[in-house]
Amino acid sequence: MCGLAAFAASPALSHGVHAPSKGAPKPVLVLEGEFVATELNGRPLSRSGDAPKATLVFMPQDGVSGSTGCNRLNGRLVRSGADTTRFGPLALTKMACTGPAGALERQMLVVLRATNQISKFGSEVRLLSANGRVLARLQAISARAETGTSLYGKSWTLVRLNGQALDPQSLRPQVTFESNRISGSTGCNQFSGIHQRAAGKSRFLNMMQTERACLAAIGDPMATEAAFMEALSQVDEISLTTNQMILKSSKSPDVLIFEAGN
Repeated sequence: MCGLAAFAASPALSHGVHAPSKGAPKPVLVLEGEFVATELNGRPLSRSGDAPKATLVFMPQDGVSGSTGCNRLNGRLVRSGADTTRFGPLALTKMACTGPAGALERQMLVVLRATNQISKFGSEVRLLSANGRVLARLQAISARAETGTSLYGKSWTLVRLNGQALDPQSLRPQVTFESNRISGSTGCNQFSGIHQRAAGKSRFLNMMQTERACLAAIGDPMATEAAFMEALSQVDEISLTTNQMILKSSKSPDVLIFEAGN
């Protein structure tokens, strides 16, 4: 897994959306879901499929994660008084970025440091400077993370991979879900990424993993890892029973079957 570097954002960023009546407290802006940057400092960003994309994922209790277009970021929104909130220190992975991805990352970090207010208009989030200038516009990709107790709070162990039962004595992949994120083990390496839920479909984005070579007395953990990660990248549907989770793709016959608590 790439190392993490602390990134300290600038102080203060405001959250009022509507002008409150005189004497009434201002409403607190509640943000949840994943948003992709469509404009930075007045310049539209490419939305083509191969262009790097900067994203922010707003989670419950003011958690925030996302991508600079190259590196992953994690942190929190810090509120100060009724009008002001800021991006607190953000942890960044430390991949070297060149070309368009590097340029986008530099712009995104400048915007995050300068942000002093946040507003929301329909599906658009705006990051603003202290004087109200629009620094960035972001468009919603998904509204809210999937809710419910059955998916969360459990460690799910893979028991069948593309129709083949996995030996219970082997190093089997495991996953956990928390808010808008997925993390776990391939049975060899650790991985994490974003779980996006929208229009009844689930997708796993910005997946990253460590890069160890693994051997085991039972099974081939490297072959299992490759098949598991490939199948996971195609998933768009999650179905749940009391003790079983099935991940599958509408475009592929690959199916991942997990059981809880193993």
